[in-house]
Amino acid sequence: MKLRIISVGLGIGAGLVAVTAAAQPAPLAAAPAAARTAPSVDADESDDDAAPGGDGAALASKVQELEDKLAAVQSKQNQKSQFPIKITGYGDLGAFATQGDGSGFRRDIGHTMFPTRDNFGWVFYGDLLATQINSRGDVADLGQAPGVDRFDSVHSGGKLTFLVNELNLGIKAGLGPTALFTGSVNFTPRAGSNFSLGDSFDVDIAQLEWMPTDDGKTSIFVGKVDSVIGHEYKSRKAPDRFGITPSLVARYTTGTAVGIKARTLLLGDKLILAAAVTNGSFGTEQFHFFQETDSNNFKTVSGRAALRLPFGNSTFEVGPSGQWGTQDGTPDNGGKMWFAGVDAELIMPRLGLKAQWLKGKAPGDDVTMTYGLDLKQGGYVEADVIVTPIIGVLGRAEFRDAEVRQGLERLYITKNWRATVGARLMFNPNAVIKAEYSHNGEYGDSPGIPDDVVTTSAVMAF
Repeated sequence: MKLRIISVGLGIGAGLVAVTAAAQPAPLAAAPAAARTAPSVDADESDDDAAPGGDGAALASKVQELEDKLAAVQSKQNQKSQFPIKITGYGDLGAFATQGDGSGFRRDIGHTMFPTRDNFGWVFYGDLLATQINSRGDVADLGQAPGVDRFDSVHSGGKLTFLVNELNLGIKAGLGPTALFTGSVNFTPRAGSNFSLGDSFDVDIAQLEWMPTDDGKTSIFVGKVDSVIGHEYKSRKAPDRFGITPSLVARYTTGTAVGIKARTLLLGDKLILAAAVTNGSFGTEQFHFFQETDSNNFKTVSGRAALRLPFGNSTFEVGPSGQWGTQDGTPDNGGKMWFAGVDAELIMPRLGLKAQWLKGKAPGDDVTMTYGLDLKQGGYVEADVIVTPIIGVLGRAEFRDAEVRQGLERLYITKNWRATVGARLMFNPNAVIKAEYSHNGEYGDSPGIPDDVVTTSAVMAF
């Protein structure tokens, strides 16, 4: 037994000598050969007097040959990496059920609920987007509002429904060491009617990014770009969102717009500055305040300044953001639409805390019947907890106090609050199952509406 232990020990020692030989002159490389043939302690000791042979030189030559081949392969890879093309995407499958008919608003018939607003033809209370069912922000049902023809892509009527929420395909193509093209297309299978297909698609990102500095901390984007308002836009897609549904103020901040954007990191990455000049706002496409192209010559300017403070394994980020410009859908002499707010985010290894507050106004236009907005205020607080590497839970509390009008024809009064709890199972970074329950409520003089939502999502990314 002692002889075996000694032999093993000498074998390990000889192995260490062999490793050292790669960085030392060739004669020491003969030690491994001796170790391999050592039958006993005496034989191993006798090798101490052995003169270096030709095996060391051969080994050194072989190592040099392998290093030359590795350098050649790396050189070829570096040449190819200047123009890489990467295809990405994900599928989002889900099921949901809601209270009532699936819609989040009601009509004030006869102006009985809000008699002081009888100067408007139709008055509604609640929130059109209260019953969101997926990360896109689709609602279970848009209801039966008179005088409008809306594209109700889900139209569940409050029934339990299985749904392919979204199929996404993306591309990232390197155009050189300092330029990158990014594109993203979302496909949404929906029900058709009268021999027409309900399926649709939308291009949410089509941008060229140029990094003019050597450190790569400054980027200039041209095309259809991400928002610079708040921080929720960073998790607007299903694989990036901890839970499922967006917040009540996401409709104003998480859309994409066509124009120019710049972003830079300063002071050792502690100061983040971003600005954009776009055709219109960063509202989501299905809401009233978005337009892909422009109806006026005055562009919309947006900006955000944030302070990022790392401490230990955690990071705290806080900053204001805002937007101002001629309202989408109005002519050159139209009124100005603006938003202003502040957001904060604390990211820890097992806990994420997020908060955002926002207010804004849009005057609308009675001639073009463009909607007007008075967002008195809105905001949310969210906590995301990683219980285990697989299990995560979340909680979010939020509110929105707003009025949306279209001339004197229609008025939407919203005093809505929402509490959301959820859980997720992350089997690996590319396969996640999520579930959420949202309780919607009204406050102030707005009557209550039964419109709670239970929704699930299975996200598979590549």
